[in-house]
Amino acid sequence: MAPRFAGRLVLLGKRWLRLTGATTCLLTIFISAGGHWAMLQSFAYTRMLLEFAEQDTLCTAVKKAFDERYACSLCPKIRNGFNSEQKLPSSLSEVQQPEFLLQSSTLIFFDPVVVADVAFLSSRHTDFSNAPPKPPPRVA
Repeated sequence: MAPRFAGRLVLLGKRWLRLTGATTCLLTIFISAGGHWAMLQSFAYTRMLLEFAEQDTLCTAVKKAFDERYACSLCPKIRNGFNSEQKLPSSLSEVQQPEFLLQSSTLIFFDPVVVADVAFLSSRHTDFSNAPPKPPPRVA
């Protein structure tokens, strides 16, 4: 029984690996683009909108939710976190350079090395335009 299910387990493992890899890449792009701040701000706006809609009309609740005067306790924290993450150095002199680069005054260059000249044969594109060689005639 084990060999019968082994193929399915391999396919399931490959599919799981592909799915987790794609999910990890998308999550990394989402976070690096600042999507987590947008999601937190959306949560704060939704919470404020629900709270204000219980007291006033929906139109007034929307106006209050997006007005700075009625901001909740999360809004300044989200804004400060976003702004502190966005601060970039204004010049290259403010960027800390590694000390080992500053101490060395010589430049190091590497010459490319050719190990061997290997002929490239493509196994995918086989040429079938020529007929195969004919066998030699038989001696009677």
